[in-house]
Amino acid sequence: MSKLLKQYEELKKQDASCIYLFRVGIFYNILNEDAKIINEKLGLKITDLGPNIFKCGFPVSQLDKYIILLNKIKIKYKVIDNLPNSNINDYMKNVEIKKILNKIYNLDMNNITFQQSFNLLVDIQKKLKEIK
Repeated sequence: MSKLLKQYEELKKQDASCIYLFRVGIFYNILNEDAKIINEKLGLKITDLGPNIFKCGFPVSQLDKYIILLNKIKIKYKVIDNLPNSNINDYMKNVEIKKILNKIYNLDMNNITFQQSFNLLVDIQKKLKEIK
């Protein structure tokens, strides 16, 4: 967190009017004064991490949603993304695979026809090919 705070403070010196969204793994984190502003304007839950360190955030999969909201309320922001895109792709692939597994897990094996089973397998195969 100290590296992130240092980067945040340097960026704020360059442009204090901008809200900085830092990608950290599969989340975007918003720090300190920026977090307080976003908490007030968008209602994101703020977390107190210690003396003078606050954060709030959202999953990377929700970036488009929050960009729309920030633009709508005319907040100047910048996305700081120093991580390779493969993390987002891996995360999204994992989400899709979990959806497929959940669908299989929730099947009522006593009440499914052969045709429904076949159609389900075709659908799963198609989705898996799209994930690749």
